[in-house]
Amino acid sequence: MRDPAELWSIKRRSLDRACRSARRGDAEGLHDVRVALRRISATAGALSRRDLARRAKKLVRSLSGERQLEVDRQLLTRVGRIGLLSPDAVTALAARWEALAARRSQRLERTCDGKEVRALLKKVSRLSRAERSDAVDRLERARRRAESVLAVSLEGQNDRAMHRYRVAVKRARYLAEDLATLGLRQWKTHAERERAIQEALGRWNDLRMFARRIAGNRAEAEARGAVTLAAELGHVVAALESAVASARRAAVEASKTKSQVSGLKSQVAPKAGLGT
Repeated sequence: MRDPAELWSIKRRSLDRACRSARRGDAEGLHDVRVALRRISATAGALSRRDLARRAKKLVRSLSGERQLEVDRQLLTRVGRIGLLSPDAVTALAARWEALAARRSQRLERTCDGKEVRALLKKVSRLSRAERSDAVDRLERARRRAESVLAVSLEGQNDRAMHRYRVAVKRARYLAEDLATLGLRQWKTHAERERAIQEALGRWNDLRMFARRIAGNRAEAEARGAVTLAAELGHVVAALESAVASARRAAVEASKTKSQVSGLKSQVAPKAGLGT
């Protein structure tokens, strides 16, 4: 069993490395910064470091717009490649989104160099030198609480419920990975299963948010009299409806195994005295 304090060393290095990547302008820099912060928040919440969890979560949320724009620009390129939009339409949107991205990239740099991230790194560094002796028990209890949310089926749920489930899957996965890192290898299988569910939900959410941006751009085009562009974007919105619906079905299907397993454990564990 590894010293729980090592978790904080790993998380400090991950965030520091992600911020350096973001400063260089690496393609995955923004994504890596947000993931590193989410992992810190999950672990901090489980170990009753509530202020640290809150700070990390606040930073993640402050960069949500930047991340979604990054994803939308990637999807716009894909839409252009498959011919859903004409080259002129893609160029027009890309130019508008590029200007927006340039302004927002400055926010990422300010965040990585800002006092909030520096203070957070210092706090994590201090924790890496010592952690409570009951950290593993706390992590396991938090993991069980997170998993209990996943016992609910996503069948027939609305977008808000789907989003909450996606957040819960991330948290459960990060806690499972913490426990596996500390030497409890049985958690690795859980983390791998939840990663697949998370990715399916992520594809659905990315398409849903992309469709929302396209719809907004269509409304703007109509307002300024860009009839041709508005018509093209209308066709894309229609095409995205079926794509979003398909991604939703795939995400619901992916979650079924998890909800069945979690539900079975919740019924068996109290009777047999089994942990997760």
